[in-house]
Parts: sequence; structure tokens; C-alpha cells
Amino acid sequence: MFVLGRSLFFHMGWLLRRMNDLRGIEAQQSWSLTGGHRTLGRRLFAPWSLVALVVCVDITVAQPAEPVELEHFRFVKAITLSDPESVSSEPLLIAQIKSLDVAADGRMLIVDMLGQQAFLFGPDGNLLSVLDPSVCHPGFEVRPVHAKFIGNQSIFLSNASPWGYRFTSEGGCLGSVDPDYIMVVNANALDTDAQGDLISFNRHLDKSVVRRMDASGKLLQEYTLPASDYPNATYGIGTGGLVADKTHHFYAGPVEPNILKLTPDGAVVDRIAHRTSWFRDVSQDMPDRSNNLAARMQASGRLWASSTVVTELFELTDQLLMIQYTNADRGRGYQIFTKEGQFIAQELGIQVSFKHGAGGLVYRVVQPDLDDRGELPNPYIEVYQFNAPQ
Repeated sequence: MFVLGRSLFFHMGWLLRRMNDLRGIEAQQSWSLTGGHRTLGRRLFAPWSLVALVVCVDITVAQPAEPVELEHFRFVKAITLSDPESVSSEPLLIAQIKSLDVAADGRMLIVDMLGQQAFLFGPDGNLLSVLDPSVCHPGFEVRPVHAKFIGNQSIFLSNASPWGYRFTSEGGCLGSVDPDYIMVVNANALDTDAQGDLISFNRHLDKSVVRRMDASGKLLQEYTLPASDYPNATYGIGTGGLVADKTHHFYAGPVEPNILKLTPDGAVVDRIAHRTSWFRDVSQDMPDRSNNLAARMQASGRLWASSTVVTELFELTDQLLMIQYTNADRGRGYQIFTKEGQFIAQELGIQVSFKHGAGGLVYRVVQPDLDDRGELPNPYIEVYQFNAPQ
């Protein structure tokens, strides 16, 4: 079926991304199983999923070769990821970019969850460091989920077990995170505030919380978010986003119709939304964990097919928020608001999404198709500049 220029593992990752493109579902979706969180990508290796792989081979869609045209963003550049200085002892092979963070100077943190690896790249896409915790923690399993710059001081790497590791801003291993972080359910979203503290959104079976931690993951403060009308969907889907600035936190749940604006103590200040006929609200929650896995998976599929799901929330600029959605057969979309709640712009029914947004720029991950040799090139990153409506 393929010329094995790369391992079957990477081809399976490629097929997973294509399947998710067709369904309008982000590959980063996680589902809570007994014993922790497993990604959709990992479940793909179950025997029944191999059948789905074969079925989907002939219906995959190609990524566009040219930059996309958008109403409120203009293409700036494409960044190719490479290792010209042979920083890594192995060939640079990236299966799936699960997490992307960009520093003010343009350096990029990339987590490849399928490949179980994390990288630090320069603004030009050249590899600067492989984030390898085995240097100071030999023998520990590496299953990275998120990597986050903490100012220009350090890097925080969240692992799926859950635990995590700390690195210098240049990628040198500093050690494990604080035990406070290890003892909680892994963060669904990570951000940093103006003081250099980590802010996380963590989902539990009975509640969702926001935690403020220092750079090591030590807990400083925690508050419970308002209860969701769909707690099982919030827990099971695991998308959404969190933004922290000098004065407020902004939280978007996966199936909630608005962005919550909160004080750092968790008091709701505002609910930000601009709903149109394109949106489809959730009509029924998913089953809880007392139901069998098959029933929960079927309910998850129905929800994704019939409802609008929030996939990301970005701090586009110091004054603007950008929220992204997927809407099954209606495509994807984004809306932009001021932090005071004023609606600025939207584009709904498009076929693209972004992995990161900051400083007026958004970053799109593009996976090229198999080349003439049957090999799968690494993903690359397109950068777009926000153009405010006149």
C-alpha cells in the first residue's frame, strides 16, 4: 500500500490526521479512560481501528499546496522544520504536531505526541534542542503533551502520565516538576501570566478547576470553574482553551456557548459570545463513566457530528481574543473579540484551523502529502498576520 520510506507508524499518523480532517475533529482530542488519558491517535492502534485505516485510504484529502486565503489574515511566511546542524542524534521525523508554543523572539516549542518527542526550534525552523528528560531522569517514560515557555527563563513540559519536566530556555534538562503538579489530572490547557506563573485548566470527573502554579508546577492557588450543563462532554472531549493576562482569566469550555471572563480568584465578570445560525448547541450530555466504552464512544461521535465544539482559545494580541470552532459538516471557524467583550470579526465555514496565536500572528500546521518516493515529509508551519477590519 505504501513505499516504506518511513515506518508504518508515521504513515498511520498521517492517515489519522486525514481522517480527522474529514470529520472536522482535531487530532489532539483526548478521551478519559481508566488509568488516565489516552489520545485519539493512540486508540488508532486498536485492531478495529486498523480496519478504519484501510477503509479511509482511498478517501483521504490533500492539504492545499498554496497558502489559504482568509478574510482577516494575510499569509506572511512558511517555516520548514529541519536539523541542518545535526543537533539530534537521529533523523528529524515528526509524526504529528500536537502542541505549539511560540516565544516573543520567534523560537518555537513543538510536541509530537504520536512520536513521543518534543523539540525547541529557532525562528527560522532550525532545530536548537531536543527536550530529552532522560538526561536527568533516565528510565522515565516520555509521553509529552504540552510544552510552554515561561517567559525567557525556562520551559515547562507536561507529560501524559501525568507528570512533567523542566528545562532551561535553551533546552537543558533541569529535572522533574513539583509533586503538586504530579498529583493532579493533566492540564488540558496551559498559559502563563504576567508574573511568570503557570495557569492551567484541569478537568476532573466532578468539576473543572483553574490552577495557578509557579514555574516548577508548585500550586499557589486554585478555584473551581462554574459547573457545566454538560459535565461528561466537558470531561470526555477535553478541548477548549484558557488565556491569562495581567488582570483576568478567560476560559472557553469545549461545548459552552461563551467565553468566561474571570477574576484571578474565579469570579465571573462577563460571558463573551456572538452566536449565529452557523452554531449548533449541544442538546444532550454524553454518558458518564459508569457506561461502557462503546456507548461513550458512540455518544462522542454523535456529539461531534451534531454540535459546535470549541477547539482553541488564543490571546491574539494584548487586547484581542481568538476562539476556534469545529462544526462537523459545516466546517471550521473562528471569532475575534476584544477582552471587553466586543465582537470584532469572524470567518465561519472554512476548512483551516490554527495551532497557536500571539502577537497578532497565527500559526497553521500543514502536513504535506507523500512525496514521489512514497515518503512522508515533516509538517511545516505557515504564519499569518491579523488584519483588523476597517
